[in-house]
Amino acid sequence: MTFQQLRYILELSRHNSISAAAHALNISQPSLSTAIKDLEKEFSLTLVERNRHGITFTPAGLEFLNYAGRILSHAAAMHDHFLAQKRQDLPQILAISSQHYPFADEAFIHALQRVQPGSFCVFTLREGRTSQVIHDVVTRESQLGILFLSHMNERFLQDLFHKNKLEFTPLCAFTPCLYVRSGHPLAACQHVVPSQFTEYPCVRFEQGHDKSPFSEELLLPHRASRQCIYVTDRSTLFSVIRHTDAYTIGTGHAAPAIIGRHLAVIPIENPLDTMTVGWIKMAGEPLPEEAAHYITILTGLLKGRESSS
Repeated sequence: MTFQQLRYILELSRHNSISAAAHALNISQPSLSTAIKDLEKEFSLTLVERNRHGITFTPAGLEFLNYAGRILSHAAAMHDHFLAQKRQDLPQILAISSQHYPFADEAFIHALQRVQPGSFCVFTLREGRTSQVIHDVVTRESQLGILFLSHMNERFLQDLFHKNKLEFTPLCAFTPCLYVRSGHPLAACQHVVPSQFTEYPCVRFEQGHDKSPFSEELLLPHRASRQCIYVTDRSTLFSVIRHTDAYTIGTGHAAPAIIGRHLAVIPIENPLDTMTVGWIKMAGEPLPEEAAHYITILTGLLKGRESSS
């Protein structure tokens, strides 16, 4: 086993495609395939399975990714530590992965505003599917991940956290709300029940080939909307809502500074589920200083809005 092989398999996990990963690594597909096969032979494991969509990591492969991320992270930390004796300009690093939440952006902006002019920093915020948030933390692409648990997905996700040595810390529990444009027929309602909005188009985040428990949607009574619109980014989602009668469902913490002031946020009465937003990190590992500051900022934003609502 070599560091190069571990870097190869981490790059493969980012693309889920031999050809795309080989292109990103600037090596040939046979070279990448050989490196993966050598690892599988050395450890007597099947790390990936090929299918018509590309490749999928096996449970053993996901566990291997966890260890590979740790090894490379520690190697990088050791490299930085001893180089720091020669140069004292190590950057402030903040790397966050999150489901599509405006308040995650807002906290990130506040964290950026704390950085002193001229200082050396590398800040990263990734928004993505639930599985991508988990993957980023397991592979050390991100220091922490922001996501939610519900009654519907809690057992599935907690089992996944346990298998990947992740710990979940809750921040706030929310009753889901409806997001519509300010001129929507339901915009003036003080609260709504699902039967009022299922006739309108529903816009939601596309989850790719992930299993249903990874979904960012909540279970609601009555039948689902007949018209579904799937998008991959939050900007498009809110643009669709602002220009149509479509709706989406979220925590109700709209962060007007991030998404604009042309949306109505309406509590859903008697939902079947709730949303507990929290953060994940690798269990037993200390949170880096910048990530800890980020969590403090995020907690203040969420608690502040909770007390004012």
